[in-house]
Amino acid sequence: MATDPESAAASLSDVARVEQRTREAVRYSYAASYQLLWGVLVAAGYLAEYFSPRNGWTIWIAVLVLSVGGGIVIRARRARDSGRPADYRVVWAQLALIAFGILWTELFSDPTTRQINALWPSFFMFAMVLFGIFVGRFYVILGISVTALTAIGYLWLGNLYLPWMAVVAGGALIASGLYLRRIGLNQ
Repeated sequence: MATDPESAAASLSDVARVEQRTREAVRYSYAASYQLLWGVLVAAGYLAEYFSPRNGWTIWIAVLVLSVGGGIVIRARRARDSGRPADYRVVWAQLALIAFGILWTELFSDPTTRQINALWPSFFMFAMVLFGIFVGRFYVILGISVTALTAIGYLWLGNLYLPWMAVVAGGALIASGLYLRRIGLNQ
């Protein structure tokens, strides 16, 4: 059975499209894992600080180390699975964002723990809004919503602020990961 050039070209085009979709689905899957990891650790961090406020700094250092370390593991696994060198630019970007946040936290004139707990999620949600400008409005809406909910909790929830933030900030990151996973599955 002979194949004409048009049929062969169409078949090759279909194969290339499937290959591209597969690559995108894998990329979304790894990004979703990263967001889910951050979401679970951030929620755990807020709850741990709620139950042990004296250990707040230690808890958040552990959250940052585990999150960044987990990101490195996810990137290394992706590199191994794809056979390509690991791309750690996202990890470096997050480390730069964390360093920038630490700088400004230290420059404030004796901020309270509550103020710091409002600063950091709004800081990361600003990054989420910027990400959304390139990726899609879901992230813009998510970043603005979490920032607004952070302000509401900060101003009006008193002692329930930290559990509120576990749900709001951790939940937003988990929702982000699930959204990325859904996009990847729909590719």
